[in-house]
Amino acid sequence: MMGLSHATSGLLAGCGLIALTNAPLPVEALTVALCGGGAMLPDIDHPSSKVARSLGAVTRVIAVGVAGLSVAVYHGTRTGRDPEDRRSGHRLLTHTIPGCVIFGVLVAVAVALGPVPAAVTCGLLVALMADGIKVAGAGLAVTGGTVAYWATGTHSGWWWLAGVAVTLGALTHVAGDACTNSGVPLWWPLLVDGRRWHLVKTPATFSTGSAVETHVVTPLLGFGLLLAASAVTGVLPAVIHALTAGRGG
Repeated sequence: MMGLSHATSGLLAGCGLIALTNAPLPVEALTVALCGGGAMLPDIDHPSSKVARSLGAVTRVIAVGVAGLSVAVYHGTRTGRDPEDRRSGHRLLTHTIPGCVIFGVLVAVAVALGPVPAAVTCGLLVALMADGIKVAGAGLAVTGGTVAYWATGTHSGWWWLAGVAVTLGALTHVAGDACTNSGVPLWWPLLVDGRRWHLVKTPATFSTGSAVETHVVTPLLGFGLLLAASAVTGVLPAVIHALTAGRGG
């Protein structure tokens, strides 16, 4: 899927996550944004992706390295039933459950190291989320970094929530790509039908960037995000209460 769809699905999942927590409001808002940023991370295995272009040469070099590592892991773990001519690292290691967990662990460790690493890491992830949904991200990045700095000093136990948010966001990315024609090796390193890199696809798939995604999938995700945000902020329950109260009167 495209960056907009991925970021939106991550934000939607983030709304679901904070519904299960009792964190301060600024931390909850940051958690949702981190989930959206985390949903962009799996494409760090593609040098032309948004996340690979986010910090210029730095992230491009990282993307090339991750792609190379993914290809190496693929050929080091594939079975005889997996294609032997695979050369691209895209949609391999970072599009698996272990890959998503690794993203979350790295972020959790960065946040646990202290206010400055937390602020930098979270600020970058918020900027990545903003880039995904195509809004100016500088102000949001600064705000996210500031909240992370504050939270690390006053609510030190929140570091694990940052890791969970990023892992969940990355998993929504993988789930979204499973809906496309290419599929994802979700169950690696487990064997499925004799393949360690068995591609998982939903029964109905679509092409990335196709009319189905741009005119159906993305708008539906946006509508779902609107409802979820309204629910967790109390707007939707208030509207429903007002409507039912009016009928009762």
